[in-house]
Amino acid sequence: MASINYTKTPETLYEQCINKYVANLNYTVTMLDSVQKLRYLPPEVLIDIYVRMADREEVKDMLLEQLSDLNIFERVLRFDPARQKLFHCLSALMSSNKLLADNLQRNYRTHYQRKTKYSRNTEDTITSNVSIENNCTKVDTAQECDNSTDDVPNIIEQADDLEAWNLSETHFGIEAIDFGLRLGSFLSEAGWQAESIQVLQSVAARLRDIKEMDNEMRVLRLDCLQRLLHSEAALFNFKSARRTYAEIVDLLKEIKIESIPNSLLANTYTQFSAMYFARSEYDDSHMWSVVAMRHLEENTPERIAIDVLRQAAKACVVKRDFHRANMLISQATHRAGKIFGSKHQKYADALLDYGFFLLNVDSVYQSVKVYKTALDIKRFIFGSRNFHVAIAHEDLSYAYYVHEYSTGNFTCSREHVEKAVDIMKDLVPSDHLMLASAKRVKALLLEEIALDKMAEGIDEDGLLQQSEELHKFALQLSLEVFGEMNVQTAKHYGNLGRLYQTMSRYQEAESMHQKAIKIKTDLLGQYDYEVGLSIGHLASLYNYQMKKYREAEDLYLRSIEISLRLFGHSYSGLEYDYLGLCHVYETLREFEKYLKYATILENWQTLRGQNPILNKSNYPAIDNDCSLEEVKKEFFNLMCP
Repeated sequence: MASINYTKTPETLYEQCINKYVANLNYTVTMLDSVQKLRYLPPEVLIDIYVRMADREEVKDMLLEQLSDLNIFERVLRFDPARQKLFHCLSALMSSNKLLADNLQRNYRTHYQRKTKYSRNTEDTITSNVSIENNCTKVDTAQECDNSTDDVPNIIEQADDLEAWNLSETHFGIEAIDFGLRLGSFLSEAGWQAESIQVLQSVAARLRDIKEMDNEMRVLRLDCLQRLLHSEAALFNFKSARRTYAEIVDLLKEIKIESIPNSLLANTYTQFSAMYFARSEYDDSHMWSVVAMRHLEENTPERIAIDVLRQAAKACVVKRDFHRANMLISQATHRAGKIFGSKHQKYADALLDYGFFLLNVDSVYQSVKVYKTALDIKRFIFGSRNFHVAIAHEDLSYAYYVHEYSTGNFTCSREHVEKAVDIMKDLVPSDHLMLASAKRVKALLLEEIALDKMAEGIDEDGLLQQSEELHKFALQLSLEVFGEMNVQTAKHYGNLGRLYQTMSRYQEAESMHQKAIKIKTDLLGQYDYEVGLSIGHLASLYNYQMKKYREAEDLYLRSIEISLRLFGHSYSGLEYDYLGLCHVYETLREFEKYLKYATILENWQTLRGQNPILNKSNYPAIDNDCSLEEVKKEFFNLMCP
């Protein structure tokens, strides 16, 4: 896996000139006049000057003024090689509390309102006659996706039938829509989802207001809505996301399907899958990911192809279809690194999903390494205080939590979850689901730290109380957003069950575990990993605290059966079940059964090896160069394990 090379090369004459110019910037009249003329430079030169300005705190206000100008920003944004450098400028300004993202979305909407006020000749124009403010809903509650216009065939340029519109107004409307799509997608990529939603909702409202729309414009509206759905789902803005999803479904019924580029269909269905995945509705997520896979073609833009593969891989992971998942995420990661390089956000996104896969197939150490690389790339691109960076911190924290569970040393895990929570507090409301998710990981850590302190004779009731408050907050929010019958809700019940077991509140613990098992079984089936996890937790409660040994025996055997089906005889989680059964049989004085499982435990320890972190994954990465047709063929031919 490629690492980031931070070695600096000697400056060229061009770079020396840029640096000299920026070093001399000040707020004199002459210099300010010079800065105002920067807009006339070629975009490749302009963005290099802006990058140097972003690294100087004393001229960041000057840079903010420049980039808040929509004419300037649009010029640079349309220069595709500048995209990574624009991320740097945006992150530098936002980290200094200079709100460029907010300026851009407000300026875009204000500019649209002002222009339409003086240019509208009829009520049937491309502009909306309702207030933009009324169409930009506030975020409801509480994996970057490059949906840039360049990745989808330029529907605007392909439009053949413009006679139905007043051309003087259409010209402005087309340009405004095109820029709005680019700006909305850029803000989403950069991690400023709320601002992205504001821009894309403005564009969607404008398109929605067209009373007589031809097929080309319906396709353009579809493109806008799928971008909007991505940003809403990424921000867990599920109420708006469901409205957007319903609007897309209705729109697809109106469009001639053969007129929609397959790349746009693949992207749209991938957004459907991502929305359902974020809601933990895994059957629907998997179904839409399969539909998206069917629309991949050899000429599908690589950005879209990688996103389709990534999302399909995640959907396969939660369906425990690990062979397909490995093939898909290996291809996505390989393609992203080969095409975009080791410092690109697309590669980091693929690595995060690869880490998710590794964690779920019990390759925990490898997962930690992959997550660390992804976090390094995210911070390199977006800075330290960013939505994408916070998510990467949380993912790495949870991987460390699983990795460090047997050692009791949660230093690394706690460091990263604290950073995730700290960043999220600045970016989202206090009742946001994403903040609750980070706090859930923090609650798990506090519980384990408290247990270690209690073993040392230190009273840590304060930590347990904090953990309970965090878990109950996450559960309540999950119930409000998802309802009772949801995997996330079940997980929160299970977390509370484990906590109450630690707090010696055994009846409450039993009730929580039973709720978790029932919900997970109803939703996922009796042999899912999540079901086995909750069964094992209830078995532990019955065994060590409530003295219900026969009930514990039955549950341990069920948990073992699930683990063996999914992961085989070397799965790390089997240790706790084997130890639990040994305790049950020793207590019941059933020594023959005790010896049987003591021997099985010894064999397990042999399989795991002397140093478990060196174990190879059962699913080695597949780095072969494959065509998309070959990937599709293997995907649809592979049988579920």
